[in-house]
Amino acid sequence: MSVAPAHVLTVCLNPAWQKALFFPRLTLGAVNRAERACTSGGGKGINAARALRVAGIPVSVALFAGGHTGELLRADLAAIGCGALCECDVPPTRTCTTVVDLAAGTVTELIEPSGTIHPAAVAALRAQIMAALPGLAGVALCGSVPPGVPETFYAEVAQAARAAGALVILDGVSGVGATLEAGVDILKINATELRILANRSDLEAAARYCLGRYRVRWLGVTAGPEAAWLFGPGVTVRYDLPALAAVRSPIGAGDCATGILLGRCAGTDRGRDTLIAAFAAALAAASASCLTDLPALFVPAQAADLQAHLRWTLTEC
Repeated sequence: MSVAPAHVLTVCLNPAWQKALFFPRLTLGAVNRAERACTSGGGKGINAARALRVAGIPVSVALFAGGHTGELLRADLAAIGCGALCECDVPPTRTCTTVVDLAAGTVTELIEPSGTIHPAAVAALRAQIMAALPGLAGVALCGSVPPGVPETFYAEVAQAARAAGALVILDGVSGVGATLEAGVDILKINATELRILANRSDLEAAARYCLGRYRVRWLGVTAGPEAAWLFGPGVTVRYDLPALAAVRSPIGAGDCATGILLGRCAGTDRGRDTLIAAFAAALAAASASCLTDLPALFVPAQAADLQAHLRWTLTEC
């Protein structure tokens, strides 16, 4: 008898309406005509939720979404089957434009500033999240907070979620000190962010510092196509990823990993073997998402094939 997947929540306080333009070759200071374009909801928590829906996991997104772009964002979430805890009496949702130079293989992000969220909207969304926590198996706190939202917002949610028995993943590095002090089960960041957070150049030393300094049990580290790492109690795991033949867009790959990691671990025993296998699946899905235009969208069969060719090495420490 199969077990229904547990419902999870991604918290995305600074979402975006995402436009991606793909150019055969980009020349600055000249007229450039895109070869193709696509639009979608954007932001770490939105991308993570998209990956969760591909995997068939029920998910809701907590977000601020204002103006016409906010309407587009809410419609996109509904179209992919995501629930929403939303406050709409806020400034228009920012637009982010991704510019992809196919010849050079480079990706440039153009990001609008976010509007200031007023205290009443902050309090209302916090209340919605707190009310939803008892029915959730996992929560992912994703990305930065917009102006007007205190950095303690994520810390309050993390503390309440863990008290309710939910798994908590943090995917972010800006203004996360209070959240790390409150405690999370998994911190998922990239290698550059980890070195900044720990102020150490050696990756493993940075990881061990964070695990000792903060209330974090596991640390998952991505580095694009390079080796990824999982650090935890007494163990270090290195993951070597298979090479990709034709990358279309790497945008949202790390967010895809966060979503799949959340979906694989929520409602489980959270033991070492579970985490190791879950991160392998998350990395494979993230790699597969690089083969599509939309952030964090992937073909499950491609992810399964990539996972079969992924190699990992465990070291006791």
